Amino acid sequence: MASRQRTCEGQGAPPIAVQPGDLSDLRDVMHVMEAAFPETYGEAWNHHQCRSMLLMPSAKLLVARKTDSICGFVISRQAADEEELLMIAVSPEYQSQGVGYLLLDHMFRVARKDQVSAVFLEMRTDNPAAKLYEKFGFRKIGLRKDYYTGPNKEKFNATTYKTSLND
Repeated sequence: MASRQRTCEGQGAPPIAVQPGDLSDLRDVMHVMEAAFPETYGEAWNHHQCRSMLLMPSAKLLVARKTDSICGFVISRQAADEEELLMIAVSPEYQSQGVGYLLLDHMFRVARKDQVSAVFLEMRTDNPAAKLYEKFGFRKIGLRKDYYTGPNKEKFNATTYKTSLND
């Protein structure tokens, strides 16, 4: 599968390439995860969780690279004609520069090629990423009370979203 490239910064900046990843990228994926998710909300996965998910045959990893460094990633999995966006993260220094948009756009292109009809996700209810998801047609379909647990046992709700790829 070819990678998609786009310059997310000013003219002349190296492009961001989105391409399939694999277990050899896990160390860099974990660095992005640790930097992107504050411990406060209990959203980040640990190394074992990521590795276990990526070993599943239905799991997909897309990575965004700038030069040789991974600056963002998406982990998803497909079941029948549905895709679940499990995790998306962008390194803080690349946030608000279009990297998340590139990752989701690429994920949607792959999903359509794989004949996916709907994509689902869950995220912390007050997560500002909701604005990005709305650009891709995601709509709220449910609420999971106390879904995330922070390090101080504080609970946070999650909202479930869905978008259709057949519209």
